[in-house]
Amino acid sequence: MGIQIKRVGHVGILVSDFERSFEFYTKVLGCKVTSRRRRPDGAETAFLRFDETHHDFVIAAAPEGVDVSENVPGRARLVQQVAFEVENRDEFMKALAHIHTHGAEIVSGPLTHGIESGGNLEGSGSRSFYFLDPDGNRLEIFCDGMKVPNGEQFPRAEYADAIKDFMNKKAGSL
Repeated sequence: MGIQIKRVGHVGILVSDFERSFEFYTKVLGCKVTSRRRRPDGAETAFLRFDETHHDFVIAAAPEGVDVSENVPGRARLVQQVAFEVENRDEFMKALAHIHTHGAEIVSGPLTHGIESGGNLEGSGSRSFYFLDPDGNRLEIFCDGMKVPNGEQFPRAEYADAIKDFMNKKAGSL
């Protein structure tokens, strides 16, 4: 058995314009600043959080002369997405309106993943929308993701019909 990872601790990204990205993540997404410092190479880094965790997210200015749009071996550039969870559907709709108001490009959604919208049984049931930060990184806001107990695979084949029935009833109550 592999390492027993508890959760994703944080995500860090390189940004092309530190001030622009700092404003986006603090003003538009509402990140709290744990610390902001200058690295030995002179570029700035900010450790950002959403709750009492020291940091959930890190933005780092690209070193001088580094183009963050290039995918350079040994220096990851391409992140498929970073997802941020909100408490409930009301907060989800507020977030959608807020992101739209601030002019971020919404590239997909709002949508529901999985069986609730006629998709596959492996879907989480979460409601999501996807948008871009100032550097074109794809971000997701989501709520209502399903929990899967440790040691179980989702969905177990013998529960597929019951899950589909439950999700149809849940969708009908909205």
